[in-house]
Amino acid sequence: MSTTVSLVGRTNVGKSSIFNKLAKSKSALVSEQEGLTRDIKTASIKKDNKTINLVDTGGFYTSEDDNFEEMVLAKAFEAIEISEIILFVVDKKFGISPYDKEIASIIRKSNKKVILVINKIDVKTVEGTSIFDEFGFDEKIEVSSEHNLNISELKNLIFSKIKEDEKEDDNILPKICVMGKPNVGKSSTINSIMNQKKMIVSNVPGTTIDSIDTKISYKGRNYLFIDTAGIRKKSKTVSKEEKFSVIKSLESNQIADLSIIMLDASSFLLDQDRKLIERARENGKAIVIAINKTDLLDKDTKLEIEKSLKTDPMLNGLPCCFISAKNREGIKHLFDNIYRVLENVKKNITTNKLNNILRKALDAKSIPFKGKFRPKIRFVHQGGKNPHVITLHGNSLEKIEGSYRRFLVNFYQKKLDLLGITIKLKFITSKNPYKS
Repeated sequence: MSTTVSLVGRTNVGKSSIFNKLAKSKSALVSEQEGLTRDIKTASIKKDNKTINLVDTGGFYTSEDDNFEEMVLAKAFEAIEISEIILFVVDKKFGISPYDKEIASIIRKSNKKVILVINKIDVKTVEGTSIFDEFGFDEKIEVSSEHNLNISELKNLIFSKIKEDEKEDDNILPKICVMGKPNVGKSSTINSIMNQKKMIVSNVPGTTIDSIDTKISYKGRNYLFIDTAGIRKKSKTVSKEEKFSVIKSLESNQIADLSIIMLDASSFLLDQDRKLIERARENGKAIVIAINKTDLLDKDTKLEIEKSLKTDPMLNGLPCCFISAKNREGIKHLFDNIYRVLENVKKNITTNKLNNILRKALDAKSIPFKGKFRPKIRFVHQGGKNPHVITLHGNSLEKIEGSYRRFLVNFYQKKLDLLGITIKLKFITSKNPYKS
């Protein structure tokens, strides 16, 4: 069992920077924009036979105009509740604010182990760090996340406070990436699956700025869901934080075992959605399409969408299901598709079967001549999974035209019936020993 350790403090004291340094990643957004971390971010960190679940919360007390203030505050309270150790982060450069005093009071009442982390010690101040003694916490450490000062010492201090893991968890959870344009209902869907409000959900577009990882158990099977930031059109992706979020979303798709691409039933399959599906298919990872907000549809509109799902070539071979996150409808159908596609992700295809399909494809449509010679495919085998790669060996294969390559992809896609899987072809031309 891992020990939960939460970074708690007011906004802009450097919690996300410390989180990144401890986790040795850039998984949390770091910015001078106050109150950027609006949700709970976690990372699992191992040292020797010990594991901590590090939690980066949204800062307590954001600006008065920020309508996320109450939600962020609730998340921070929740993090304190579930934690065994609290890293109370303060800012030496700023000093003590009334908010720091109030947070210290809340933490003391929790009766949890506390480490006072005084950040930004690279900045010289008249008072020094002794001013923070008034909080009365016995354990304290001075760090600079920006200059990586005493971060290793902080890590060692945290691990010195916890026991060794009782049992190593060797289960590798399938990673499910949830993607879609802003306000399509990604976080709401995950909350609906969990039937609890673990993440902040809001009808303000772009609530989730960074990717959020959540472990979910459904009918005895465990998954790791990645709720990505909403992807906007390029022209609307203005700030560097949003641009970074788009990159993070596409990165999440690349590392995922399966991506759920969410579409809005009330504004179905816009250019933005098509671009997203196209990018995901280019990455080659498994895909399930979920159409959310079906509670807003009338019967005729739903029939129209169902017809589009069957005829649109963009969605060829992809399982589609209707859901309503608001009403918790369609979740079973969604998970049926997830399970089926994940089984296809793991599927091994015999070389014999692939070569039999190749012969049928060549009988149905022979390779066109290119100049004096017709390219010749000698044999094929499975070259990889997720993306599923079929490797073809032969002579002059570089001369096979794009139209015939697409024919082969579609032929294999149809014959293998791997729902949710995008097949890619790799051509390897044998060297001609007499060329020289």
